[in-house]
Formats: sequence, structure tokens, C-alpha cells
Amino acid sequence: MAEVVPDVDSRTTGQYGNGIGSENEERQIELILRDLRDQDSRYEGVDREVSYPESSERCDLKLPDGTPVEAKLIRYWRANGDPEPDMFKHVFSPFHRNTLLTDAQSLAESDIGDRAGLLGLFYKRADSDPETVEALPSRYTAEDIADKIAKDIAYWYDVEATVCEIAHFTGLQHTIHKQGAIISWMVE
Repeated sequence: MAEVVPDVDSRTTGQYGNGIGSENEERQIELILRDLRDQDSRYEGVDREVSYPESSERCDLKLPDGTPVEAKLIRYWRANGDPEPDMFKHVFSPFHRNTLLTDAQSLAESDIGDRAGLLGLFYKRADSDPETVEALPSRYTAEDIADKIAKDIAYWYDVEATVCEIAHFTGLQHTIHKQGAIISWMVE
């Protein structure tokens, strides 16, 4: 996925500036998956919005091998550069619905598949952006975020989430969402 993000980004024009970074989660997954399908027929078998067997909830993706995957944007800034006030509760909160943490719990408790995964679309401001230096702790990296999420899932739900891959991308065209990473976890 990380390999196609720069190409998808270069062709994306959006309401909040050009580039994929300012698009919502559903649109980003749609654009990336479309590009992957154009390059490799194996991605034709990826299903979107698959129902959980025991509820009306839907899982973001189901891979051809049957692995269900829940995805989330991990983006701390809005397209205008202002902090995203709801980011924390959409990703890290065990007290809200449909967060990355509660998605891990849903996958672990469901009969949707024998194994499951999480996917994070992480965006970071450009290294040259003064906001990066002044407003962020040094631990704001894809690697630190990936480890924190795995630890939080274990802490809150006694579910093991293992970081599988962190693949970085750079050179995006949006003024705020310039770089980032695709992060994946296996949930057991």
C-alpha cells in the first residue's frame, strides 16, 4: 500500500487541497485499493464493508485469504493545519465506539475470521515544518504510535496485537499531509 500512496496522491484533487492525506478514511481506502487492483489482479478479491456474522457492524476490508482488516486514519492535523480534536478518541480511546482499540476487540471476539488485522494510515507533517519541531514530542513516529496501539490493546482488552509492518512514504503534495506510513498489526 505504501508503494502506491505517492502515485495515488499525485492524482488526487480534493475539497481540502490536493493529495490523498486530506481525504477521509473511506475515500483513501477506495483510492488506494483501486490503484492496487489496477496493478495486480490479486487485489480484485479484497472485499469492502463486510458484515460481522454476529452483528450489523461492518469490517472495512476482507482479504482474499479471508482475513478481516479494520482500518483507521491516524492523522493529528486537519487539512488547514489545525489540530484534529477528535483524533485521539477515534484511534486510542477504549471509551468510544469504532476506535482502533475497540476494532481490535471486535475482531478478536468475532467469528468473522480465524485471524485478523488492523491497518493504520498514519500522516505526519513534513520534517521541515516548524510545527513538527515546536509542537511535537520526539516520540511522534510511526514506530512509536504502532507500539503504543499494540500496548493499549493488550492493556484494555487482553488481546494481542503484533506490529507486522511499518512502510513509510514521503513526497506527498498536500501542504500539511506530506509524509507518513502504512502500519499493520495482526490481532490474535
